[in-house]
Amino acid sequence: MRRVDSLRLFLMFLIFFLIFQLVAIPPAALARDKKVRAKVNVILDKLPAEKKKRMAGFHEKLLSYLNSREWIEEDYVIPFEIGVQLFLEDEFSTIEDRYRCSIVVSGPDIQYFDKRGRFPFQENEELKRNAEYVPALGLIDFYVYLVIANELDKYGALEGTPYFEKARSVLQQGKFSRFFEGWDRREETLRATFSDNYKKFRELKDYYFYGLSLEKPEELATKRDYIKQAVQKLEQVLKDNNDNLAAKQFIDAHYQEVLDLFKDAGDNTVFKILIRIDPDREALYEEYVQ
Repeated sequence: MRRVDSLRLFLMFLIFFLIFQLVAIPPAALARDKKVRAKVNVILDKLPAEKKKRMAGFHEKLLSYLNSREWIEEDYVIPFEIGVQLFLEDEFSTIEDRYRCSIVVSGPDIQYFDKRGRFPFQENEELKRNAEYVPALGLIDFYVYLVIANELDKYGALEGTPYFEKARSVLQQGKFSRFFEGWDRREETLRATFSDNYKKFRELKDYYFYGLSLEKPEELATKRDYIKQAVQKLEQVLKDNNDNLAAKQFIDAHYQEVLDLFKDAGDNTVFKILIRIDPDREALYEEYVQ
C-alpha cells in the first residue's frame, strides 16, 4: 500500500474515533456543570412601540449571557436558581438608545431591588463581556455576585467573601463610568455587607446549614442544637440592627424548616425567639409554645 493511502486510512480512522468519543461522552462531561441557573423576565410595557420592537430580543440575550457564564469556581456548590427581573423605561437621547430600569435579583433566600438602573443598549448589540465596562452587564453582574456570595456563605463561615470582592470590583468600574448614577446607593449596599452586623449574620448561616446537613437519626439532637444556636444568633443580629433586610428575608425563607424540626422537640425556646423576631407570625408560633 502506498504511503499516501496509509495516511488517508489513518486519518479516516482518527476522524471516526473522535466522532464516536463525542457521541459517547454525555453533554455534562463536555462542559462544567453550571452552578447558576437563571430565570429572566424583562418587562417592556412602559416603552414606546418602537423601543419595544428594538428590545424584543433583550430577554433572550440576557438569559443566554447569564446561563452561559461560569459564575462559580468552587466544585462543591449545589446548583441553584437566580431570578432576574427588569422593568424598562425609555430615556431620551439623540445619540443612542438609552433605558432606565428597576431590577430585582433573587436567590434562594435573598433578594435585591434597585430602581436606579441606567444603561445604553442598541438593537443589534450583543450582551457579552469585553475589555471595556458594559453598563447593562455591570448592573447585572453586581447583584448576581451578591446573591452568589450570600449563597456560598452556607458552605462555611464567610465562604462567600471572594464574590463580595467581585461585586466590589464591578462597583469600582460602575462608579467611574459615564453611567455612574445609582452606584452611590449600590456602594452603600455593599458597604453594609462588610459591616460587623452583617458579618455576624453571615457566620450564623454556617451554623444553620451545617445543622441542616446532619441527616442521620442519631444526629438529630446535634442538628437541633446547631439550628437553635443559629436562631439565637439571628435574634442578636436583629437586636443590633433591626433594619437588616437580609436577616428578615432569611426568616421568611426558613421559618417553616425550623417549625418542622422543633415541633416535637419538647423545647419551646426557639419558638419564643421566633415570636420576638418575627411578630407577624406570632399566632403561628404561639401554637407550639402552649
